[in-house]
Amino acid sequence: MRCPAAAMAAAGMAALVLAGCGGLEREPVTVPTVTRPATTGPALGAAEFRERADAACARLFATLDRLGRPPTTDIADSRVYYPQVAAAWNRLLREAAPLRPPADLSPAWDQVVEAFRGITQNADENVLLAKTDREAVEIVNSDASARSQEAGRFAGARAASIGLRACAGARG
Repeated sequence: MRCPAAAMAAAGMAALVLAGCGGLEREPVTVPTVTRPATTGPALGAAEFRERADAACARLFATLDRLGRPPTTDIADSRVYYPQVAAAWNRLLREAAPLRPPADLSPAWDQVVEAFRGITQNADENVLLAKTDREAVEIVNSDASARSQEAGRFAGARAASIGLRACAGARG
């Protein structure tokens, strides 16, 4: 009776060891949903709205520029880098999402903010990925990173369509 139990335990251990090796699917991380802060106050004039939204985006992109490119070889560096990126995106969402644009800019701004919310969610996911046994390059190439890039392109195009230069990714 002990031999079959020992054999099953050994097989279970072998499966656990193999699960840690590359090539096998990893358990996805569960990220709490990032919610959009409520829009507050009266509608802003177009110039004031653009100024305030672009100022928040300029602060975000200055922070991201200062952080540089994501680490690809050192997971310890990733564990420092990704929380800073996530904090920057969360700060942007808290600052920019509550802005109330004029009615004619509102539909596009809502799409920009939703894309920003998605990027923030993905940034939070990368923080959790960096805490796991993944390699740094896996996080750079993660689904969350790919979704962020796609959302960033979309947000940039929509922001540009309503005259938001910094939120469209323009520097300087």
